[in-house]
Amino acid sequence: MRKLLATAALLPALAVASPPPDSINDLFAGTCMKHFYSQDNLRKAMGDIGASEAPPEKAEFFLGGNPGKAWFVIAPPTAYVVALRDDTVCAVFAQRADPDQAHAGFSALVGTAPEPLVAAVQDPAGLRPNDAHTRTMAYSWSRSEDKDELLFVLTTSDKSDATAQAMASMSLVGKANNSFKAMPLRGTP
Repeated sequence: MRKLLATAALLPALAVASPPPDSINDLFAGTCMKHFYSQDNLRKAMGDIGASEAPPEKAEFFLGGNPGKAWFVIAPPTAYVVALRDDTVCAVFAQRADPDQAHAGFSALVGTAPEPLVAAVQDPAGLRPNDAHTRTMAYSWSRSEDKDELLFVLTTSDKSDATAQAMASMSLVGKANNSFKAMPLRGTP
């Protein structure tokens, strides 16, 4: 299963039409998705592009208090943080992002899984945060017989003073431990 998911995670990163170079989804595909099963390569890639490692006191916010590393990536007109937790959760934060554009790009990126995996959208009632200014959406990829699934989550805020207006993450979760109810995708999300 791990090799199948590893191969599947690489396909969208290579097949997606090139969005603008400052797109959170482009950075997410080229970092978290591309290197999910080769995280030493992600660490090396961050060094190769000259991304500066966040000091522990700043990285803590992006790592949710968990051990790991975070890097600052400046791509005008905004700044990003790529965060890799030791438990393999990988996330990209965008200081500024258009929520509608981020959601459309995220759906295009992870809304369809490469075969034999099936993409499922998560029931929005179980997702947080969702309020007047914040929207969260999630997709998972797996096969029906798998015990684990890749979980992709995007949260955006339309508040201009938000620390991060968008955050996309990826993790491998056990289906039995996943609190989201998966619904198969029908047509275009």
